Amino acid sequence: MKKNIIHKCALISAAIGLITIFVVLLSGAAYPDMLFRIGAPLGLAFVFASVILQFISWLWEIHNGIKSKQYLWTIIIVVLGLLVIVRTLLRIR
Repeated sequence: MKKNIIHKCALISAAIGLITIFVVLLSGAAYPDMLFRIGAPLGLAFVFASVILQFISWLWEIHNGIKSKQYLWTIIIVVLGLLVIVRTLLRIR
């Protein structure tokens, strides 16, 4: 139940952030404009909060897998999650 609520909050946060960034882009606002100075950081903050909530949802999924003794499914989730994290970190370098 908690995972479902966290996941929904993450999706809503991501949608709000992307819509905010899209509005700023469509308006054509640049740095000195107040819409850009408020909208861009606000949109990025919502997207960042969504990433954190998705990570918490992923950890909750692992917890539930271990709790219900679905070890194979849990190992698959952990391995795929670690592959995504490692791939992202290697791209940054």
